[in-house]
Amino acid sequence: MSTVPLKGRRPGGPLRRRWIPAIFVLPAVGYLLVFGLYPLHQLVLMSVSDVSSANILGTWPAAGLKNFRTEIGAPEFAGVLTETLVLVVVILTVNIIGGTLAALSMRRNSWAVRVALGLMVFVWALPAVVVGNLWRFLLTRDGPVNAVLTGLHVVPEPVPWLVQGHLALVVLSMVSAWTILPFSTLVLRAALVDVPRDQVEAAALDGAGVVGRFWYVVLPQLRPTLLLLAILMVVNGFRTFDLIYVMTGGGPGTATSTLPFLAYRQAFQAFQFDVGAATAVLSLGSVAVLAGMYALASRGRVPL
Repeated sequence: MSTVPLKGRRPGGPLRRRWIPAIFVLPAVGYLLVFGLYPLHQLVLMSVSDVSSANILGTWPAAGLKNFRTEIGAPEFAGVLTETLVLVVVILTVNIIGGTLAALSMRRNSWAVRVALGLMVFVWALPAVVVGNLWRFLLTRDGPVNAVLTGLHVVPEPVPWLVQGHLALVVLSMVSAWTILPFSTLVLRAALVDVPRDQVEAAALDGAGVVGRFWYVVLPQLRPTLLLLAILMVVNGFRTFDLIYVMTGGGPGTATSTLPFLAYRQAFQAFQFDVGAATAVLSLGSVAVLAGMYALASRGRVPL
């Protein structure tokens, strides 16, 4: 007895349908291969080779781990690593604490909150070059900030915000944290909306105060979001470059240099392409570890 295929069904149809999404993904995969993986491969290869301005376009002799030993043993490496960690800690602290407080204050949906959220999105959307130039203008010796402080007799003379080593690092870290604060606030505010109000009201009926309700009811439910946000903030701190370039240029000296900025200086100012690549790989390794933690945490594989 012959079998007649059902109308509208074709052999291999489900298989073809499974391949359709892959076809649409191919352009993105190609883009990543050309502009992502290939430059990364070249960076790693350069970090284990002898590369200078003389042979940058030629053959790169293998150097093993010499560039990494040179970088780690350099006098400025420990200081730059410390400055990177200071920047990361300030960004993390300001965004976790400040973002939580700001999100709590904006939990209700009023016109004032909507205006504040709009302004925060505007600040967050500003290019880093614009933000850096704005703050550099505000914090110059004759800028508006010093004019107000000296006019109110808060300080006897203008403060060298961006030319005094430790002070410049703190100011730069605070500005960097300020640029990301709107993102942290929006993320935490969205997480607060998902906290069941009946649990908060039940805790209030049991006699818990404002601090108690936050600590025992709200905070445990924010913990997964806070963990993911903390990892993102640390990653952002390790990759900060544009604000440093615009506001301080890494100075005075190397007081505001981070690992990415040090790699830029070594490669494009001192033409030590191999050592600069080694520094970039060290910074990239730190970000890769944190990105892996983020991926695991987003899948619920990191204990919270």
